[in-house]
Amino acid sequence: MFKTRLKKLSVALSVLGLAISGVAATQGTAQAASYGWVYISFPKWLGNCPNATVKGIQAYTDHWSTNWDMGDDLVYGKVALGQRNTVIGNLFCKRPNGGYYQTVARYDVVPTRNRQTVWVGTAGWTRN
Repeated sequence: MFKTRLKKLSVALSVLGLAISGVAATQGTAQAASYGWVYISFPKWLGNCPNATVKGIQAYTDHWSTNWDMGDDLVYGKVALGQRNTVIGNLFCKRPNGGYYQTVARYDVVPTRNRQTVWVGTAGWTRN
């Protein structure tokens, strides 16, 4: 009687083991994000710096940030490729009689390749 119970338990454990290994085999393996660097531009044609020129950028993504980068409307930022990345920018807008600061709304962008350009502004975002 003990041998019969032991045999049934052994069969049950074998079936359970097969079931568990079958579930494990059907589940995909997790993939790590592929990171890259993209140009993030804050151009006037997307609503940035009305009646002025973008002369400084303080920008953030989920994987990178920069303190004030002065001179143009472009920064080079680290992103997760093929995934949603949040971009937020603060701009310094220059005009002949002074300047002002503008915050660019938070946008979730999806860059697809290294060195791609992503354009972000108050009117939305796009990429090449």
